[in-house]
Amino acid sequence: MSRWDKAVDSIPEQISDSLQTLDPQTLSRANRAYRRLLVTIAEDKTYVDFTSDSLIQKVANYYEKHDPKSENYIRSLIYLGIVRNRMGVNDSTAYEPLKKADRLFQKQPNPNPTIGYMINYFLGSIHYNNANFELANNYYNETLDFARLEKEPTHIFDAFLVLFWNEMIQKNQEKSKQYMDSLVTFYSILPEKEYFILNVQSAYYDTQGEYERALDFEKKKLNLSLFLKEKIDFSRVYFNISDRYNNIGQLDSAMYYAQKAIDMVKDSTYRHNYIFYENVAYIAEKQGNFGLANNYLKKASEIYKESVKKRLDTQVMELEKKYDLSEAENRALRSRQTMLSTVVLSLLLLMVLILVMMINRRHRRKAKMRLMVSEHENQKQTLQTQLLTEEANKRKWLMALYGHISERLTSLQEQFDQLSQRYVSSQPKIYESMRTLLRSTETELRDLPEELLPDAETFFQYTGIQDADSHLNETDKLLLMLVACHADNRQIATFMNASLQSIRTRKSQLKKKMTEKGMDISIFSA
Repeated sequence: MSRWDKAVDSIPEQISDSLQTLDPQTLSRANRAYRRLLVTIAEDKTYVDFTSDSLIQKVANYYEKHDPKSENYIRSLIYLGIVRNRMGVNDSTAYEPLKKADRLFQKQPNPNPTIGYMINYFLGSIHYNNANFELANNYYNETLDFARLEKEPTHIFDAFLVLFWNEMIQKNQEKSKQYMDSLVTFYSILPEKEYFILNVQSAYYDTQGEYERALDFEKKKLNLSLFLKEKIDFSRVYFNISDRYNNIGQLDSAMYYAQKAIDMVKDSTYRHNYIFYENVAYIAEKQGNFGLANNYLKKASEIYKESVKKRLDTQVMELEKKYDLSEAENRALRSRQTMLSTVVLSLLLLMVLILVMMINRRHRRKAKMRLMVSEHENQKQTLQTQLLTEEANKRKWLMALYGHISERLTSLQEQFDQLSQRYVSSQPKIYESMRTLLRSTETELRDLPEELLPDAETFFQYTGIQDADSHLNETDKLLLMLVACHADNRQIATFMNASLQSIRTRKSQLKKKMTEKGMDISIFSA
């Protein structure tokens, strides 16, 4: 059956015969559904008059239950719409299965362009038959796109054909001409489509007032119609010929074909049949046969009233179908809402639980981080305290050392003064030697801090002042280093060989200088 499926478009008659040889009772349920689908497709391709949609409905029901994601389920929905359309149904019962097929088709991972073509073609046809020409145009353009993806000439032709008629009925002459020109290019590609090309040309040139040319196309159509596989509505062909003769003023020929059109009507329930009777009446009126014209006008009026009644009945049926469909959708919606509410509530509870767990975990992590930071800060502070203590101890030791040296120098000077009183007059040479030694020692001791003046980095570490931006001289730096080492004024005076009052004055002047330069003077209060 898979092989037959691939050949059903090209040789539907042979496939239909082959399918009849299969005994459905010997097949599995899946294969019985597949066979029924192929039978419906073959009958559609061979133009069988469908009287029921029960067979394809069973196929759709089977696939919906057992294989709802398959391509065959989409095909069964398409042919459910096609069969109903072929039965003359153009309401929601034909539209819904096609629309459902379209929704499923959109979800296909690798959509088949042939299926896309069929869905859009018949959705467009339903809208066309219901005078929704703008929507029909959208679907027909999609039909053309899928046909081009298929690279199937017959489907491309059929797409151009429906686009032409959709523009013609809206009186868009320019677009109609464009589509007609495209269709004419298929004369040599698809000779079996010549009848439909002639029909297009006849209709177009009739609108352009070229009635004789249009009549020629209609006569060619009539000759070809005897050899077509498709079932042709001869009543419409004869009506068109009558109309063309009427336009060129040949009323006898127009009347002949007008009456043949009525004789060829097969569907007595067709709602536009009144037009055939009106056509005879108008021709009879032109011929002056008013009695005949009156009789046909009465018949036309009766048929028109009946068609209006049927259209109203159809509208009421349509409203009932929509109401029933709405009720079913509401029930399904309420069921989905209940299920959705349960799912949403469960998801919300799960999200709250996850959120609580995440917050708890985050708090634990933050607490752990705070503890680690706290321990790190404590360690850092302890280390800084140790370093500061060590630094302070170093400074104290250094100051103690300098203090000791200073005291020794002061003591040496006092002892020298005492001894100098003893030798200043009796031993002037010894006195002078002692004096020279004292001065040399004093100079060496006082020059020691200048030699040990720190570099810029050490100066910054002790004072917090950048040497490059300080605008300080060497004496200022020496004074600041001694202040940073917590030396008192007496010690500073000794180191700098100055009086206590002089040191106080220097410190005051240095503060003022640093303040004017915008420098920090907190070192003096440390």
